[in-house]
Amino acid sequence: MPRVSKEYREARRDEIARAAVRVLERKGVRETSIADIVVESGLSTGAIYSHFTNKAELARYIVGRFLFPRIDELEAGAARGVALPPVEVLRRMLTTISDTGLSPALVVQFWGESLGDPEMGAQLTETAGHLMRALGAALTPWARAQAASADQVAALAGSTARTVASLAQGYIANTAVFGPRTVDEYLANIVHALER
Repeated sequence: MPRVSKEYREARRDEIARAAVRVLERKGVRETSIADIVVESGLSTGAIYSHFTNKAELARYIVGRFLFPRIDELEAGAARGVALPPVEVLRRMLTTISDTGLSPALVVQFWGESLGDPEMGAQLTETAGHLMRALGAALTPWARAQAASADQVAALAGSTARTVASLAQGYIANTAVFGPRTVDEYLANIVHALER
């Protein structure tokens, strides 16, 4: 029997992930089953389970495949010495979220499910940790220009990363509850509100 190439396996996982996102958007996280994803993808149950054993594993893949590479680009830019101010890091983070095609409502549902599902909770904790490390790294070149000592740089980058993450969560929750809002509008309103 011929071996399946890494590229083929990755393409199949992407196909399943996209089908899962479509059905999750329609039915919600709690009501979506692997059987629903089987129907949406047109693949067999065995094919789905050969790639993902449950929704938590599928969520991990979706985040890792579609969200983390763009977040990691921020970190890579910082490693090259690119100094972005916090508002630009936030802009890039929010456009990354919107570019993945994941709706804010779906993200909020995953947050909610993670409170009652230990596997989903572990996935959320892992994702948040990765995000905070990447944001802290992305903000370090900017923090170097603001702080006098290495200790101050790390503290400033870390606290600012947490604030950027909080503002991103605010955008996601606000958009999920109150409807679409552009990233630029959100950022302009934050800047305006904080300058007063």
